[in-house]
Amino acid sequence: GDKPDLSVGQRVFHQKFGYGLIVAVDGNKLDIEFEKAGAKKVLDSFIEAA
Repeated sequence: GDKPDLSVGQRVFHQKFGYGLIVAVDGNKLDIEFEKAGAKKVLDSFIEAA
């Protein structure tokens, strides 16, 4: 389906890392601060809006 519009401060979910907040967006790469896993850089295709 269509990708949601992802923006800084948005809460998202990742299958492996769980819930987090977007801290930066760089094209299709997102810097996310995950609640359990800490800061990660992930591709937008692996996350969904929470």
